Amino acid sequence: MIAPKAMPQPKSQPRVRVRARDAALRRGRRTRLQGYAMLARIVVAFTVVLVPVMIYVLLMGNLTALNYSLEQATQKKSALVAETMRLDDRIAQLQSRERLADLAARLHMHDPHVYAVVDVPGPVVAPPSNGIAFLGAFFHR
Repeated sequence: MIAPKAMPQPKSQPRVRVRARDAALRRGRRTRLQGYAMLARIVVAFTVVLVPVMIYVLLMGNLTALNYSLEQATQKKSALVAETMRLDDRIAQLQSRERLADLAARLHMHDPHVYAVVDVPGPVVAPPSNGIAFLGAFFHR
């Protein structure tokens, strides 16, 4: 019988060790990431709750600022309306016929005895031109 040739040992054993080492490293990384996963879940839950609350607070703050602006504008409008009414009354007082007659008497003014009637001439209409617009002074009929 012929003895089988000795089969060389495959070089797969170092690969097995490398694979085992890689698997151990992957498990270690996965374990570390699982520790961060809980922290990430807490951060996401906190964000999901906090973002709508902050949006609500910001909107309410904006609404309050708009209410203050509206109140200031309303007060300013009321003050302007009151001042306009006061000034209209003052204008009416200054234009009153009694006051103007009193001023005219103090300045020794009186109504005229003779009224002069003057005719105002109508508007002057230029004759139509049939010439060229630019050179109208030279070429007209």
